[in-house]
Amino acid sequence: MIDQRLDKDWKHTLKKELTSQHIICVGISSMTGPQITGGIEAARIIRKTSPTVPIVWGGVHPSLLPEEAIKNEFVDIVVIGDGEETFRELVEVLKNGGDKKSVKGIIYKHGNSVTRTPTRRQFPINTFDELAYDLIDVEKYKSSPLWTSKRSLPIITSRGCPYRCAYCYNTAFSNQKWISLSAEQTVLLILDIVKRYHVSGVFLLDDNFFVDLKRVKKICEFLIAERLNISIYNGNCRVDTIVKMDDALLTLIKKAGFDQLYLGVESGSNDVLKKIKKDITVEQVLIGNRMLKRANIIPFYSFMAGFPFETIEDIKSTLALMNCLLKENPEAIVYKLQLFTPFPGTELFNHTSRLGMKFPQSLEEWATFHYDRINYDGFSHKHKKFLENINYYTMFLDQKMLSDLSGYLKLFSSLYSKLLKFRIDRGVYSLMCELYLLNLGRNIRNRLFRRC
Repeated sequence: MIDQRLDKDWKHTLKKELTSQHIICVGISSMTGPQITGGIEAARIIRKTSPTVPIVWGGVHPSLLPEEAIKNEFVDIVVIGDGEETFRELVEVLKNGGDKKSVKGIIYKHGNSVTRTPTRRQFPINTFDELAYDLIDVEKYKSSPLWTSKRSLPIITSRGCPYRCAYCYNTAFSNQKWISLSAEQTVLLILDIVKRYHVSGVFLLDDNFFVDLKRVKKICEFLIAERLNISIYNGNCRVDTIVKMDDALLTLIKKAGFDQLYLGVESGSNDVLKKIKKDITVEQVLIGNRMLKRANIIPFYSFMAGFPFETIEDIKSTLALMNCLLKENPEAIVYKLQLFTPFPGTELFNHTSRLGMKFPQSLEEWATFHYDRINYDGFSHKHKKFLENINYYTMFLDQKMLSDLSGYLKLFSSLYSKLLKFRIDRGVYSLMCELYLLNLGRNIRNRLFRRC
């Protein structure tokens, strides 16, 4: 297993693996966006070093656009959806010279034609006996979540999400289905991770950990009984789920070690929330924020702007809500305002396509598709400029996000944070002269990074 993020000499490692033993195939996994660039770069090396070795792509992006991905010269086979069963069966077929048609959930080239096999079910992750952590250097994956000193490892205890958010890839990738480890399996996994690798925390990567509150309660009770005294971060939850909880359950969650919950709020406009099918209200967000404050659980909030039907006033409402959450709960973490990205397979992808937006038509082109830029081109110049500015200057709204700054930079960010909150409180966004200095600093930073 080669991780391009961690292995600085991954090209050498890849070439060495390709030439040191018999290779059945090479798998490349990628989400939509910049990961594709690394995947293509690796595939070129594979093709040049071992021209006959099949290159198998999988992961979110190839699964959402398999017919487009298979057209690429560096893609021989695409595994669609969860890969645990599919990839294992595919490797056996390739190893034994069998018929790829027998493997469900793939699309592959056959001469000048392309064949897609029947769809495979979502993989039941509760059938795993033991995860093969011995295949990687686990030490390299230990990290400390923001504002903590506790060493943690990431885990996944469930997949998918049953909700219908119009911007989320899960509606297509997992078809709004949610599957999980049992409460007992989840706790055994956490126990194994903590004891085997001597960590004091786990970082949840579940799409939505809190779908089944009865399961959550059992997990918390088991963890408390084990007296692990660990911290659990990034518990992905929904605001409407929080408001369904009573104080007793929130207290139990906190006692079990859930120090931080991740909550996607997205917008401060009820109209926008309705159109993106978030199925929450601004009032629920405010109630949930107060409930989490009482329970001493830190909420980590994320927001988006740049929806095609969103007005500047809607965006200002979002800014006002971000500021209000920090006022009412100073321990809350509010991340900068992200730019909406119509990812393939989502309802809003189809919506923006009908509005005339042009999308990439090849695997390589999708590599430049990223959520840190405006991807919808139907806005006026004024609207676009406002979006670009808030994407940058909301980085200064929550000073906890810039706690690692020092000296003059820390002083400047603190002063600007106060000015920004003043503007948001009063709805004053004209004559923002300070943006000149901010943009100047951003341009200097970008030039320095390019030189590096």
